[in-house]
Amino acid sequence: MMLVTRYNPFAEVEKMFEEMTTAKMTNYWTPAVELQDNSDHFTVRAILPGLETDKLDIQATKKGVVISGKTARPQLNEGEKYLHSEFPVGEFRRVVVLPEAIINTEVKADYTNGILTLTLPKAPEVVNRVVKVNLTATSQPEALETADVQ
Repeated sequence: MMLVTRYNPFAEVEKMFEEMTTAKMTNYWTPAVELQDNSDHFTVRAILPGLETDKLDIQATKKGVVISGKTARPQLNEGEKYLHSEFPVGEFRRVVVLPEAIINTEVKADYTNGILTLTLPKAPEVVNRVVKVNLTATSQPEALETADVQ
C-alpha cells in the first residue's frame, strides 16, 4: 500500500526559516568603521557594542590599523531564553588601510558608549606644512635696448 501525502510548497521555506532563526550566531563578525582625514591626523571610529576592553586588541603599523577581539552573549537567568538577537557575538577582526603613513607609536584610543575612537597622527613627511620662503636680493636683468623698426 502506498502512503499519499499532500505536497506543501512552503514547507522547505518554513524549514529554512526555522533553521536560520534557531541556529547559533556565527562565531565571526566584522564591526562597522569610519575613517576621517583631518589636517594632521586620521580618526578611525568603530562600533563595538557590549565589548569588554580586556577582549580588545589594537595594533597599528605605519600604513594601517588592525582592530580585533571577542564579544560574548550575556548569560540569562534560569528560565529565560533569547527569541531573537542581532547583536554580534564571537570573534571579530577589522583591518583599516590608511592612505598615508602615521606615527604608530603615538596612536591614542578611547572606548566610550560602544564606540572605539582612534586618533592616528600623520607622519611629519606627509603633513602639509606652510613654509615661508625668503626672497634674497637678486640682480634685476638689465633693460634690453629696443631698436627702431622701420
